Amino acid sequence: MSALLSSAFSDFEFVKPARPIDRVFVHCSASDYPQHDNVATMRQWHLERGWSDVGYHFFIRKDGTLEIGRPIDKTPAAQAGHNRGTIAICLHGLSKDKFTVAQKATLRTLCVLINEAYAGLLTFHGHCEVANKSCPVVAYGDVLKLTSKAKLGYDKASTRIQMPANQNMADLEAPEAKEFPDHILLLKGSRGPNVTWLQTKLKELGYPVGKIDGKFETMTRTAVLSFQADNHLLEDGKVGNSTYEALEDAQPRPIALERQKQGLVELAKGGSRIAQASISQATIGGAIGLGGIASVVEETSGTVSKLTQGIGVFDQAFQTLGPWLGAIVVVGGIVIVLQALKAGRARVQDHQTGRTA
Repeated sequence: MSALLSSAFSDFEFVKPARPIDRVFVHCSASDYPQHDNVATMRQWHLERGWSDVGYHFFIRKDGTLEIGRPIDKTPAAQAGHNRGTIAICLHGLSKDKFTVAQKATLRTLCVLINEAYAGLLTFHGHCEVANKSCPVVAYGDVLKLTSKAKLGYDKASTRIQMPANQNMADLEAPEAKEFPDHILLLKGSRGPNVTWLQTKLKELGYPVGKIDGKFETMTRTAVLSFQADNHLLEDGKVGNSTYEALEDAQPRPIALERQKQGLVELAKGGSRIAQASISQATIGGAIGLGGIASVVEETSGTVSKLTQGIGVFDQAFQTLGPWLGAIVVVGGIVIVLQALKAGRARVQDHQTGRTA
């Protein structure tokens, strides 16, 4: 279906986000004050209470105008414990008899466009279905002609969607995510057992945090940002209720097949300094070991081998070594090679499993 447009503003077109969606939730703003009838006020109220953005993706004003809230590719903070995989729509209003015909028409059209983008596979719900609240108050089931299986009863948009104009606050509905009373807000500089729990959880999910020490520093913040991006959360590097909720049911981070197959040489070619150092160390260790062998051969045979000459910078030193010292050098070279290989294997394993970048 073509985009529904406003003659005064830019066209509205619903674009599917990359994150998976299976449900749409309808909310109300819990206010009938005209000064609250805009998403800017709702966003300001939510930001002042420590949230990263307004909790809803769409806001429908009394005149039917549709305003954009939280980016559609981000998980909402709207229905605690049921945010993942959803789209949240908020209608301005509180009293059932004050929701307007224009609002209901826009809600229907918006839901038709969303449902059409998902080939009719979505289900539609009210906030009250998953919370002990009367929200959204409006008779959304009748407005959307929902079936017994929460399927949309309309397949055609019947109105034009209009988009914006702006403005104070009181008892607006707050953003909502599952609450974790024992988990305080965590951010860079935080310390203690909650950070230890966070680091352990992130590591289990495949996000490198460095040493698990209960200190929220740069590596932990980077891991949090990566987790938030992978789980379609607002990326602020802070761990609040929305991130805690996502951590609760998150799946391990998928590792790309090409990453799983990369070896030490590929990592070195890709610029890994640890891989490059491991190869260099092994090469030097091998040269030292071979030089020690050459000195033993020279001492017992009385001839300078071509191998010793080929060592270049080590040549003169090895010519002065006796057999015992030469043997010690051989052992030292072998130890260097083994340590280099061990470090190289660890680097490859960390890369293949996603523990390091």
